[in-house]
Amino acid sequence: MQVNSSSASYRVDATQLNKLTNTQIKSISNSALSKLSASHIQAFSLDQKKLFSNAQLESLSASTLQGFTGSDIKAMDAAFKAASPASFLSTKVMGKLSAVQTTQMDTDAKASLNGAQLGALSASAWSSFTNNEIAAIAPSKISDLGSNFTAGASIGQFASLLEGQISKLSRKAVGAISSDQLNALTPEKLNALTTLQVGQLSAKAIGGLSATTFKSLTTLQLNAISTAAMKAVSTSQIGALSKGQVAAFDPNQIKSMSGGAIAGLNANNIGGLSSIQLGSIGAGAISKINPSALDAVGTAATAKAAASAGKASALTTKATAAAAANVTAAAAAAAVGHTEADVTAAAVALAAKTAADDAVANNAADANLTDKTAGFSKAQVAKFTASQVNSVIRSLNESQISALSPDAIGAISQANMAALTPDQINGLSKVQVGKISLEDISSLTNDQIKSMTSNQISGFTKNQFAQFSASQKIGGLGDNISYLV
Repeated sequence: MQVNSSSASYRVDATQLNKLTNTQIKSISNSALSKLSASHIQAFSLDQKKLFSNAQLESLSASTLQGFTGSDIKAMDAAFKAASPASFLSTKVMGKLSAVQTTQMDTDAKASLNGAQLGALSASAWSSFTNNEIAAIAPSKISDLGSNFTAGASIGQFASLLEGQISKLSRKAVGAISSDQLNALTPEKLNALTTLQVGQLSAKAIGGLSATTFKSLTTLQLNAISTAAMKAVSTSQIGALSKGQVAAFDPNQIKSMSGGAIAGLNANNIGGLSSIQLGSIGAGAISKINPSALDAVGTAATAKAAASAGKASALTTKATAAAAANVTAAAAAAAVGHTEADVTAAAVALAAKTAADDAVANNAADANLTDKTAGFSKAQVAKFTASQVNSVIRSLNESQISALSPDAIGAISQANMAALTPDQINGLSKVQVGKISLEDISSLTNDQIKSMTSNQISGFTKNQFAQFSASQKIGGLGDNISYLV
């Protein structure tokens, strides 16, 4: 009998369908098939079902396709492959299968599917796969899986992937991976992700990694995180990293980090940043550096720079002169182009603004951070060490100078003291004035002294006053000298 799509002749029942010959089934038009329901499909025998072509099956709606059981799908696909090694149940048909149907397919049936068929499955269809079935998928097929796989796989299913499979996941599959799925991986499986794959992870996936998982990434993987994803990195994630790991980030990655991420730098890892990396910190993020972390930078840098005779001998006379001017050995090393990756030239404070020495002025980090000095908070400035202050003092504003510790004030070089503007001098408190070194007293200009308030002048000690020249007393202090005698 002929089945067509006219409403008058389309009235067929299960008995009629079951009586159709092979030739008749093959001749049913796609238009006529599109009118069938799932119950009609169920009326066909398995031998009849195996006669349908891909074109005929593709004309069926997803709801009509539900008339085929998982066992039917297995038998039909086997029939296609038996007829020709290059033929199989089409991806369009596979994409319409429901989780009910794939659940009905046994392990052997799922294992017989090729990569293209697996890649065509819907996200919901993947829920029917057991962990063992997923682990059994050949790596050669894994590359065909797309976002439907990662979107449909549960945390447990995703974690069942083997290392050899993970490294084969496609760009689309990787782009849909969630942070929960990544957090469920063992360190070994996490490290199976290639650097290319890490660069394809979404910002949401990277930002949602636990500190433990983030710390488990290799230096190469950390270096591969996209700048877009770096914007999502958190305080706790950065705080969990070692010096070697933070050293893995390139300048563009660091520039992309939020203030929250920068706040994760601590005494245990900030020393791993090079001068160029420090210089890449965004202007808006500078103030987020934990003040307590600054204590560790200078000492760590100095220790590294002096770690071997080879490093020490690499410093030129020019660099030695810079070191003598209260600059750490690491800053001096960078000033003459020392390129050793483990030398953290200057830290944030030393890198921010140079002292008068032209050697330090050549520090690459300084050039990058000069325009960011205003971003330092008073809490950070208060942590600047005696050696650090000479690299930043000239670019600090009045408010920042008021936050410098007494020890830092006493360490200001004569050249730097003489270069401070009247406004900067005006930022000194009475206590700070009393800490100006005796050597620096002679460097104060008359204009600087004139800018000081009576309260500031009253802070000078007798020993400091004894260092004032006649010119400073007359041209600078003037009538205010009464506050000192």
